[in-house]
Amino acid sequence: MRFEKLDIAIAGAGIGGLSLAEMLARRGANVVIYDQMAAPQPVGSGFVLQPTGAAVLSHMGLLEKAAERGAVINRMHGKLAGTSKTVLEIGYGKSRHGIAIQRVALFDILLEAAIAAGVTFETSARAVEMNEGERPTIAMEGGRSSHAADLVIDAMGANSPLGHVPAKELGYGALWATVPWPENGPFHPHELEQRYHRASRMAGVLPVGTARDGTPEMATFFWSLRNSDIETWRSAGRAAWIEDVAKMWPETVPFAELAGPVHARYRHHTRKPVAGRRILRIGDAWHATSPQLGQGANMALLDAASLITALEHSASIEDALALHLKQRRLHIWFYQTMSFVMTPFYQSDSRILPVVRDIAIAPTTQLPLMRQLISRLVTGEFLDPVKRIGL
Repeated sequence: MRFEKLDIAIAGAGIGGLSLAEMLARRGANVVIYDQMAAPQPVGSGFVLQPTGAAVLSHMGLLEKAAERGAVINRMHGKLAGTSKTVLEIGYGKSRHGIAIQRVALFDILLEAAIAAGVTFETSARAVEMNEGERPTIAMEGGRSSHAADLVIDAMGANSPLGHVPAKELGYGALWATVPWPENGPFHPHELEQRYHRASRMAGVLPVGTARDGTPEMATFFWSLRNSDIETWRSAGRAAWIEDVAKMWPETVPFAELAGPVHARYRHHTRKPVAGRRILRIGDAWHATSPQLGQGANMALLDAASLITALEHSASIEDALALHLKQRRLHIWFYQTMSFVMTPFYQSDSRILPVVRDIAIAPTTQLPLMRQLISRLVTGEFLDPVKRIGL
């Protein structure tokens, strides 16, 4: 297919929307991103760029920039609070690693690349509905409409309003904050460290590198919280929270004292990827999960790259969409299923599941074969999605 003849409208300037826009525009397509923000900006804290997402950035020629901003992660290590008992131990193996990066850092890299490729941005454009057809459009709040396009992309995340039936919200969310990394502190510079109290409380520390050249090294600090308890938490005030943090993980008290935490809510859904004629969902707008397996941003990058390779190998948009879904469906189904099964062991009100986790699951994962399987699960490499999309 000739990209030079394609008009693409994308709703949402997140990681999925920006990466797709850049790859399309670099191949000659006319791409416009519509976003509700007054100016393009990131939402969220830090995350781990897994080998799958790194492969997409490498294909885009942006991996080196991301690596310069991020922190190398070789290990994920979790203990029961107040003990030395390990209940999570995942290593990447030889010559492999993740890259922990601030969302703002990757956003800036993708935004700069998208602008350089010729992507156009329409800001303060809140999408509310889609108008399907041979040349679909995005209907915006206030009666505005996008330009007619050959293909419309919903990249607005789990809470996208475009033709969605609201998905059930998970019971647990988390407080996220980006805080200065303590150079001489007790945390490992190449590990994601976590502490658990049953499955009802989890805290974590992740080194995430620098937001921009010359800025300080930072960390992401997260603290799980029932969504129903957020108002109680706010009413109790910071002092009460710091006291809870001190009881569970004393070394992280300085983070809590500095944090300006943002409360994140999560959903688990797999919606129809094709929302109408020539209307496609990618990323969390298609498949959202809890953050337990840490695949969200990596999945969005894979979706974007898959659509590009499908367009390259197809004679029509309809054929490209069919090929794209064939390339992505099995991998998405597998990770949606695994996330649904595993999340309650680490974030729920159950008293039985964390006991099973600590007594049975945690020791099993230390067996050589299981260690390799769990590593591939966390890195997103089960079912070889990079090869599957023909990148």
